[in-house]
Amino acid sequence: MNVKGTIALLLAATAAVAQQVLVPPYLQPGNYPALTSEGKVLIWQTDTVPGAFVVEYTAGTNFEHAKKISRSKVTVTPLNLNKQTTLLYRSQLGKLKFDQDYIYRVLQNGTVVSTATFRTRTRKPETRFAVFGDCGARSPQQAKISWLVNEQKPDFVLVTGDIVYNNGREQEYRRNFFPYYISSKSDSSVGSPIMKNIPFYMLVGNHDIYSADLAKYPDGLAYFYYNDLPLNGAVPEETLEVKGPPAQVDAFRKSVQPRFPRMTHFSFDHGNVHIACLDANSYINPLDPTVIEWLTNDLRTSKADWKIVAYHQPGFNSSKAHYDYQLMRLLSPVMEQLGVDLVLTGHVHNYQRTHPLAFEPKKDSTGARYLISKEGRVDGKFTLDQAFDGVTNTKPKGIIYIVTGAGGAALYDKEMSAKPFMWKHEPQENWVPFTAKMVSDIHSFTLIETAGKKLKLRQLDSQNQVIDQITITK
Repeated sequence: MNVKGTIALLLAATAAVAQQVLVPPYLQPGNYPALTSEGKVLIWQTDTVPGAFVVEYTAGTNFEHAKKISRSKVTVTPLNLNKQTTLLYRSQLGKLKFDQDYIYRVLQNGTVVSTATFRTRTRKPETRFAVFGDCGARSPQQAKISWLVNEQKPDFVLVTGDIVYNNGREQEYRRNFFPYYISSKSDSSVGSPIMKNIPFYMLVGNHDIYSADLAKYPDGLAYFYYNDLPLNGAVPEETLEVKGPPAQVDAFRKSVQPRFPRMTHFSFDHGNVHIACLDANSYINPLDPTVIEWLTNDLRTSKADWKIVAYHQPGFNSSKAHYDYQLMRLLSPVMEQLGVDLVLTGHVHNYQRTHPLAFEPKKDSTGARYLISKEGRVDGKFTLDQAFDGVTNTKPKGIIYIVTGAGGAALYDKEMSAKPFMWKHEPQENWVPFTAKMVSDIHSFTLIETAGKKLKLRQLDSQNQVIDQITITK
């Protein structure tokens, strides 16, 4: 065979095994919790065909006038899931400056696979971020919310859990989540490419851990594959139990270290906001001593103007759905003592905002233990600040609790929307009229903006209409 014939055969063979990008490159916050150093992480996934990737980045919004172009190391983790091997790539963009625009590009054999710009965190006393949860359901509403959030150009996005349905599997992320947030175009019918240039801080919800039995779901617990978040949190005494054949469990743990299980509790700063993110799933003791010690130190030492705590399952919820699960109420006295301003949750597929409130959980006759019903209810004493309206009175006395779980999954209790007479539960020790606003008949997301001692919260629905707004001042 002559040389031309050999080359032709080689080219044909190469084309036959051409690499397929399964998840395009997207931006993650990385392990940068405090405003002392800054960086980001790029993640992408391909099929089993290896690629010689190069990642370059520079300050500014184009490469043509760059004074210096940096290259970052690319690492690859083979994932042997569902009798298939895929390759998960990571590249850390380090030593970034605060308040700076950057551009990155991912190249393979000199060809640009992906490029996008992003802006690093700010140290100024301001920020603007979006919040939603319960989103990865492969729905038209999910696409619309993605598009609307991208149009708002937030500094970052906080996802309050239940990232993907139904079980948090790798194949579900690739089918139900990424296509809506790393879309090739920005359109209300398909979503947006928001994750290419805006980092998502994602909390773990109950649907994200339903696949902890790897014998049943070999591609389970994909939360730990696809996220790269701060690793400054506590590891509680009781953590998620991963089940399955020992070799399979060992392979999972090796693939996700050091993220499992530490990454389910973390905190970070952005501008003048400090956010502590917690795991509130059923295996967690809300008053775990290790977590309480970490949370106390984390919030007490923060110099941020605004202190926010986020977790998936709400303690204060007036919907019928998930009403009985109230274990996170036990954390209220601790958060009150530590000066928490807002609590952001999901789980219930609608929007709710409480009056500012304080809560004292009920104890047994010895005063040593909190009382919890078999359903998970926590009775106690409520103190409501009903004078706060967020317009004329903007100084709340107590914590405001938000449920923002209308990010894409089917809505809960649509008939209860804006009907306070339907929100009542019994007995009075378990429920008082703590809900100031509930919108349950349309999908929505939360937009929070801070400027010094002023915080503005707006809830925007899938028609881009403001359905709730308050201002808080200090």
